[in-house]
Amino acid sequence: MARKLELDADPTPGQAIRAVRFVLDRFISATDGDADVAAAFKADIAETVGRARAFNTMVARGQFRLVFQPVVALHNRMVSHYEALARFPGEESPFETIRMAEELDLITDFDLAVITKAVEALKPRGREIKLAVNISGRSFLQPRFLDRLLAIIGEDPRLRGRLSFEITESAALSDLSLADERLQRLRRAGFAVCLDDFGSGAASFAYLRRLTVDVVKIDGQYVREIVGGSRDLALVRHLSALCRELKVKTIAEMVETEGVATSLAAVGVDYAQGYLFGRPVETLPGLSAPLAAPVARRMGAVEGWG
Repeated sequence: MARKLELDADPTPGQAIRAVRFVLDRFISATDGDADVAAAFKADIAETVGRARAFNTMVARGQFRLVFQPVVALHNRMVSHYEALARFPGEESPFETIRMAEELDLITDFDLAVITKAVEALKPRGREIKLAVNISGRSFLQPRFLDRLLAIIGEDPRLRGRLSFEITESAALSDLSLADERLQRLRRAGFAVCLDDFGSGAASFAYLRRLTVDVVKIDGQYVREIVGGSRDLALVRHLSALCRELKVKTIAEMVETEGVATSLAAVGVDYAQGYLFGRPVETLPGLSAPLAAPVARRMGAVEGWG
């Protein structure tokens, strides 16, 4: 006999549907056959809706902080720029919270709030300081998102050439033609674009064919265990060569040992990020970052980044 599932948290219909989908992903494999399934499912959905409401409140009040991790040029080990990373109260890692926000379609307002904080941090710094900010692919294709982003940036000339955007959760870029149209609009406005987590999930070579970007960030799963002669090193070598031919810069993430950094430099990777070069810090450093020599770029590329 069918049972009616009532939610005490009283979500909107759309939020309830997304909460059900999110909870089902976790619930199916974890449910004990002897448990009261309906009661447990109801409790999980109510908890998820409550977390979603708390997340929205936190974003609206700006109750999160940014930390900044250096990205270095491998040829001289000097800071190229910093990546702005979000941190939430009482959490060691933001992964689960951001995953929830993406799955429940709460990520767009959060992305814009992060960009606002990043711009506030960057404006008072010298022009040599550059900053990369994440944008979820789920946000990037939302109607009016780019208009709202450009409104935050405004016409401030201090930001051009100093602020770049890393597109994360690229599997959500379901319409690559529309995605590239928006990427080029952002680049024409003077802001470089990076395709994050390259090699993970949908972020594959097909994206390089369809999307014109300035930088590719190589997923850490291909980086952490790189050693001479490994399959991962061979893959990174060929990706680096392809990107050089396309005039696209490369960043390797999760670089934690000197051996990995040396191997990456040897196969032509341009930049690296990871604990070897610095953990995220609370205040955007005021260190001078060297300006890299200009390189030839594809038409429409942003000059002055990296």
